[in-house]
Amino acid sequence: MVWVKSVIFCLTVLSSIHASELSQDEINYFNIMDLNNDGYVSSDEINQSINIIFQLIDTNYDKKISLKELEELKEIVNILK
Repeated sequence: MVWVKSVIFCLTVLSSIHASELSQDEINYFNIMDLNNDGYVSSDEINQSINIIFQLIDTNYDKKISLKELEELKEIVNILK
């Protein structure tokens, strides 16, 4: 669940970069990415989050993401909307 929120956070922030105020969802996603709860998201925290996301998407653990695994992720994201 955290990985889905992380992906959504990244997409949301990138799509609303020009917005003047952050939504509550964006703040929540920021807080999820702030792994050490210091009020900042470092590049290390982003890299850790990406690694976690990758590991969760790579369901057959072959260190590659297939189209099937990506389709499964999309289904999960659509269910959570």
